Amino acid sequence: MKRKSDTNFHRFICFVFSPLFYSMYRLRVIGRENEPEKGSYLVCSNHISAVDPILITAALKRQVYFMGKKELFKIPLLSSLIRALGAFPVDRRGGDVSAVKHSISLLQEGKCVGLFPQGTRQPGKEPRDTSVRNGAAMIAYHADTTVLPVFIYRKAHTPRLLRKTTIAIGKPIPFSEFHYDPEAKGEYNRISKEIFDRICTLGEEAEAWRK
Repeated sequence: MKRKSDTNFHRFICFVFSPLFYSMYRLRVIGRENEPEKGSYLVCSNHISAVDPILITAALKRQVYFMGKKELFKIPLLSSLIRALGAFPVDRRGGDVSAVKHSISLLQEGKCVGLFPQGTRQPGKEPRDTSVRNGAAMIAYHADTTVLPVFIYRKAHTPRLLRKTTIAIGKPIPFSEFHYDPEAKGEYNRISKEIFDRICTLGEEAEAWRK
């Protein structure tokens, strides 16, 4: 799979480690044709385990910049590695304005950013039964960017080595489809929930994965 990376280091890491993760997680990807080749997009996915950003990175052609909890950036070697891959820190205890602004800036530069609307990992839970935060709609609106829905499926929504993992890439959604009304209250909440509803529907439409 030919990659379009922003850095040679990212391309090298993907070349070396992607086959390993495909094997370790028996990774299958469907809907590759839906990934835009040009322009920015905001990847929005359900969140099951800590390796989800790596699996999404392996599944997509283009480099995706993910937020990472700030504690990871205090570990010297790990910090250097994930920064080189394009990750940037976020304080998950409250609204991290700097991380949001950085996400918007990356998207405005034509890059791709990854975000989990659930905010944190939800192993073993049905995605529709979990709560959703407002960040996806807020970032997509201010960056005026496309949303790329992605669904990660594992049996019982539980991470485990050698357990088959399927990643479905849905069709990109222009932000205009969400009909944002600047005069209405709660629009970020409404749109973030709609984005996550599309993610869940993407998973539910592929019942064959469960066989």
